[in-house]
Parts: sequence; structure tokens; C-alpha cells
Amino acid sequence: MTVKPITTPLGHSLPPHTPHAVTVHLPGWDTFLRLRDGDAEIGKQLKSMYPRFSPLSCVKELAIKLLTHLSTTFPASESGIKISPTTHGCLPFISPDAFSLAAAHCISPHRPAEHRYSESDLLQLDFRVVDFSGVSLVPDASAATTEKVRLFLVLYPLAKAKGIMGVWTNPGIGISTRLAEVLLPLVPPVDDENTKHEQDQLNVLEWTATASDILSGTDKAQDVPEPTYLPESAAHEKVRERIVALCQRIPRDAEIAAPLTPKDVFLYTTGMAAVFRLQEALLKAGRRGPVVALGAVFHSTFHLFEEVEGTEGEGFKHFGECEDSDKVMDQLEEYAKGLKQKGRKVGYLFVEFPSNPLLVSVDLGRLRKIADEYDFPVVVDDTVASFCNIDVLPVADVVVSSLTKTFSGFADVMAGSVLLSPSSRYYSLLSSTLTTTHHNALSPPDAAHLLSNSSSYLARSNTHNLNAQKLASLLHTYSTTHQSPRVISRVLYPSIPSTKSSTAGTAYYRQYMRSSATPAPTGPPYDEMEGNQDFKPGFGCLLSIDFPSKRIAKAFYNHLHVHQGPHLGAHLTLVLPFNDLLWGAEERESKYHAGYGAVPEQVRVSVGLEEWEDLKEVFEEALKYAEEEALKEAAY
Repeated sequence: MTVKPITTPLGHSLPPHTPHAVTVHLPGWDTFLRLRDGDAEIGKQLKSMYPRFSPLSCVKELAIKLLTHLSTTFPASESGIKISPTTHGCLPFISPDAFSLAAAHCISPHRPAEHRYSESDLLQLDFRVVDFSGVSLVPDASAATTEKVRLFLVLYPLAKAKGIMGVWTNPGIGISTRLAEVLLPLVPPVDDENTKHEQDQLNVLEWTATASDILSGTDKAQDVPEPTYLPESAAHEKVRERIVALCQRIPRDAEIAAPLTPKDVFLYTTGMAAVFRLQEALLKAGRRGPVVALGAVFHSTFHLFEEVEGTEGEGFKHFGECEDSDKVMDQLEEYAKGLKQKGRKVGYLFVEFPSNPLLVSVDLGRLRKIADEYDFPVVVDDTVASFCNIDVLPVADVVVSSLTKTFSGFADVMAGSVLLSPSSRYYSLLSSTLTTTHHNALSPPDAAHLLSNSSSYLARSNTHNLNAQKLASLLHTYSTTHQSPRVISRVLYPSIPSTKSSTAGTAYYRQYMRSSATPAPTGPPYDEMEGNQDFKPGFGCLLSIDFPSKRIAKAFYNHLHVHQGPHLGAHLTLVLPFNDLLWGAEERESKYHAGYGAVPEQVRVSVGLEEWEDLKEVFEEALKYAEEEALKEAAY
């Protein structure tokens, strides 16, 4: 059988294409690096992109229409500078705290000097508020049920885009494409001569401010209009119920899982928004002290934690090398002990289980003991394995998940969740704080689509598990039999023991796997879950491959006929030079992350739902090119 090339055009999403796609296909290792480094030719070809990276699709269209509307109704900014889509960009948010976040972000010492805003730049960072009235948001609601939606707009000079875009990327609280799609028709064209009713659906509030106003605490900063947020629908509650049911499905500890209720689940627009809002709640609840992260964490999470340095959160401590779990737990215990001797404590600890992209699983049992002794909450991000495969509630105070990934599964909706463990000593504090601070920003159309997608979550996860484990085994076997010259250095997957540790990380993962021997529950709500009876817990969809050199890695990657781009948990296989893309632009950053295993010669693979034999043939074909390159290197 001949391997079929991918026919998806560069810059397009995985098929089927929709305005709400969260993927992009950028074939070739260097193509993504060119985009990262600002290659305008690649940027022009983008028809899709992970929505949290920058506003695209409906959000970009809405931003341009709003800028055009503002240029005619309020043509000058607060500082007297003319606003238009040719000079300014627009980032729309549901929450007014976007203004203070944007103002602080653009002057942070974490911004490179050339992108950091000066005092004069701050006068050009303009904040506006617009209202949409008569908005139909809730699917299947009566025609008379409409809402007012208030957006908080961050207007920035296009020349200073790199200094502000992180406020869209890292907290993940920007509006969704589905909300933008609903609002787009309500922005009248400049030459609109239609009825007053249509024009009245968009209202630009008189309040305006600049970043300077916000930072200096002027009256305008104290008088930001109140938010409307978004209404919830029946789908929101059903998603929360589904998450609870999945967490109670064959739990590791029934007594811990049984008290869970939907009120313990808090939904957000993205996985990063869940992390961000949880961190806000922990600070509000009085958890002062350094944020501690173990091992590889998602790059936006890492940058979010970096921003804590020098703020009321009291800094960020990262333990990168975690493959030897005994060693890192000794280091963590010593660190917590040192803080205690100074009258301080860890604010909270964050760990991915297993980690992305290194697939390391730490000793959660020992972590729990250290956390209990030194009094700090443990937050576990279970996105990579997902809660169908593992149950970390016996050790986690809080579980965060990106529902955008395998839970949704079709790469066309974004959401995130925070799950509180009722058995946690911090439960009452966090429950009351989150109940007070949580405001719905997940649009009803997004919640409805997420609910629909997730009905096949178990069936899809079964295929993800089987395909990924077969592929990991195939590649691992190849790595052990092709060592002269060496083609693959190692394969990282939770079922494969680490070659760099005295303790097998796979054993720690298995401690929290749900049982495959216990019969699946029946009756509602499980009867609504496709694949409930047949599902077997596994090791998830994600694996990574380390190569001896970047040239060998590129030879493999550039001849691998699957989709190439960010995201994991999609219906089709996706590969990415994850570390080289996200950490490789800056030498200091690249060296630091490579020091604990996030090396640039690594390829991350999110295994999809394709037929196994097709996947096997595609990867074996790419290995031929990697072997050819390895032979060339050996001959030098």
C-alpha cells in the first residue's frame, strides 16, 4: 500500500474545516518556526490557528468590524490618536479585568525591551466598552429570550502587537469564535441605512480610558462599567454532570469520589482560563507564597506562572527534572522545609500528570504526604491522560482539565474545567471563593457543542489509547533494534519505563489508572455515553520521540504524512516540533528547558482515530528517511 500524502493546504485546519477549528496544518519543521519568527508570507496563508494564540476567524472579523465602527463613531482614542483597522488591533473580552491585565502585561519586565511599552506607548493602549442588546445566545430558547452582552475592548497599536498579545494567549480569557459569530451580524456596516432597531443592537459606551489611567488608578480606573458576563444554559449543567459521572466511573477510591456533585465543577472558556482563574481564587483565598511547578508544564502555564514573580503571589519555583521522582521529591521537601524555617509556605503546587510533552508521571503519593506536612494545596492537570483513564482525586485538592482536548475530541470548541475534591482540607475555602468569583464566560453555543462532542468521549478515548500504545511500542522496539547507527534515542509514553530514572515512572501512572477489571456502571447518565461498556483505561493519546540530532528529527518529521500543527486529542493524528517551536527562539530559554528533557530534537505526537495499519505504514515510511539521515551522519 502506498502512503497517501496529506492534501490539506498549508494554513488550513484539520478537516472538516469550520470557523471554530482549533487546529492548523503547517507542513514542514521549519514552516512553524518561520511563523513563530514573524514570517509574513506564512502569516498571510493562515486560514485557521489555535484560537488562543491570536484572534482569527470570527473573532478577527468581529474585531475589524468593531474597529471600523469605532473609527466612525469615536474616531480618536483617549490620547487623540486616530483609531482604524489599519493602525490598531482589537482584543475583545467578557471581563473588565482584561484592562488591568493588559496594562500590567505590556510593561512587565518579562517583555523583551523592544516590545515593552513606554510611557508614551501606554497612552496609545486604549480601552473601550460596547454593548450588544437583543442577543439570542441560548440554543432552543424562545425567540423572546435575548440577552445584553457587554464586551471590553483592548485597542492596541499594530506596531506594538508583540508587547500585548500575551494577554490574549496566556490567561485564555478572550471571547470564543462562536460568541463572535453570534455578535458579528449585529455590528452595522459603516454605510448602513437600515432600521434604527438594527443599529440600536450595538451601543458604544461613553467610558474610555488608557493603560496609563488604569496603572495610575485615576477615576476612570475606578469607574470601569460593570460586566454582564454570559447566561448559562441547560448544556452547562449537563457538561458538569457528565464530568462528575466520569470521575465517579470506576474510581480508585469510592469514598472520595462519591460526594462529588456538579457544584464542584467550574467551567471556563479554555483550559488556560481554568488555570488562570484558579490561581486568582487561590490568591484571593489567602494562599500567599511561591507557586511551585513540577516538571514540564504547558508553555502558556509556564509563562503565566513566570508573571507571578514580583507580585503578591511571591514568585515562581520550578523543579524541571522529574524523571527521578525520588530525587525531585527530596528536593521539594527540602524546599518546603526551608520556607517553613523562614515563616513562609508554598502558595500551591501545580503538576501535570503525566506531563506534556515529556509524559513523566511523578510520585503523587509522596507528593501528597509532603503537601500535608507543609500545608499547601496540590493542583493536578490531568489533560494528557484525561479523567476517563486516571483518577487523581485521592491525592489532588484540585483537578484542572482542558476540555478542548480529548473530552471534546473534534478540535472545534474550547473549554476548561476546575474540579474541587470534597475530601480536600481546602475544600470549604476554595469552594466558597470560587463560587463567589466565578462568572460564566463560556457561551451557551460552546457549551452545547461541547456536550454533543463529549458524548463519544469514551469510545474515542478507547481508540486513542489503543493506537497510541501500539505506536509507542512500535517505535520503542525500533529504537532498541536500530542502534548502529542510532535513529531514535528514546520514546516517551506512560507505558514505557524511563531509561533515566531509578524509579519507573510508569508504575506511578498505573497507581492512578482506573480499573479495567471492574464492570462498567449502567443506567443514566452512562447510557448516554457511547462506548461505556467497552472502554478500557489506557495511557492516553500523547507520546514523544527523542532523536539523536535535529537533522534526523527533521528527516523523520518532514516525511511523516500526517497533519502537522499544535493541539492534542483530535480525531486525526497531529505532530509538532513542540520544544523547538515553543522554547527554541531564545537561547537561554531553550537551554533551560532542554536541561530537564524538553530537547529541540523531539517530536510530539498526538495519535488520532485513524486505522492502525494506516498509521503504522505512515510512521514506518518516515523512519526510512530518518535512518538514511542517521547513516549520512555516521559517515561524516
